Amino acid sequence: MKTNHKIIILILLVAVGVSAYLYFNKSGSTLKDMEGAKFDFAVEDTNSITKIFIADIKGEYVTLERGEKSWLVNGKFDARPDNIRLLMKTFARIAVKAPVPKSAQDNIIKSLATKGTKVEIYQGGKQPSKIYYIGNSTMDQTGTYMLLETEGKKSTVPFITHIPGFRGFLISRFFTCASQWRDAAIFKHQLSEIKEVKVEYFENPDQSFTITRKDTTFIMSDKNNQEVKAPIERIKEYLGRYEKIYYEMVDTESEQHVIDSVLNATPFIKISLTDMNGETNEVTTYHMPNYRQIIDPITGEPFEYDVDRMYANVNKELFVFVQFPTFDEITIKKDDFLIRE
Repeated sequence: MKTNHKIIILILLVAVGVSAYLYFNKSGSTLKDMEGAKFDFAVEDTNSITKIFIADIKGEYVTLERGEKSWLVNGKFDARPDNIRLLMKTFARIAVKAPVPKSAQDNIIKSLATKGTKVEIYQGGKQPSKIYYIGNSTMDQTGTYMLLETEGKKSTVPFITHIPGFRGFLISRFFTCASQWRDAAIFKHQLSEIKEVKVEYFENPDQSFTITRKDTTFIMSDKNNQEVKAPIERIKEYLGRYEKIYYEMVDTESEQHVIDSVLNATPFIKISLTDMNGETNEVTTYHMPNYRQIIDPITGEPFEYDVDRMYANVNKELFVFVQFPTFDEITIKKDDFLIRE
């Protein structure tokens, strides 16, 4: 009886395998038989990708280019590594889920032309190797309408694409806001790269200080440029914290008049770091109102300001949110460096 069971199971497995082969072979033939159809969306070797251009119907666009050490956003800023990794995974794994039904093809093509996002993928040449036209998601939110262009010719039919094993749509991965592609690092410097750090406390100026490299060591001075006797080991340990200081996110919620009001207010803390090449990064922080009405457990009253986050202006061009736990690492007061008898 056991032998009979094994034979039956074996027959069933063979039948399933044959059915699957016939189904996928038929599907493949159907795609190939579509005249002018282009469905090879995936990029097998993502390491060969040198540039990506993304543009939307609003006229906004962003260019991502592979640099010597990192990807660059519009040729100016380092790109967020996690966003780039997600994009490369998308290019490598994207596949056709199904053809768009013939009855809907004209409408989908029209929608892609008038509302879609265009993505150009370059693999070393002056012309893109692939161009995606990306539209909305399907009704069940498991696929994305796309049309492929290669060698200057567009596919005659659009397809429903997806990432196998991923439930969701793909258009959200191809955004055009440059600031959202930008690396969230404010300071990312090794000790050997630091020439000077200046920390200014506007509510407590006496605690401000400057640390300056002098030959093979560092000198610390106060707001009046008077030397502060601080252990060199303590100074180096502090400077080592500038290796990974990130903002939380770009503020895309506040209206411009709110941002202007913040920037016109008295700052809370300002930190400037100059590297060995003479380039300076700076961040100026500002109090954030206690919108969430967090209660002081001691007084029972709401705190005056948010106790978790601050506003910050990075290099006078990027308005962001920063977290206190991150900035607590580098907002040490001058007196904290002093040798206590």
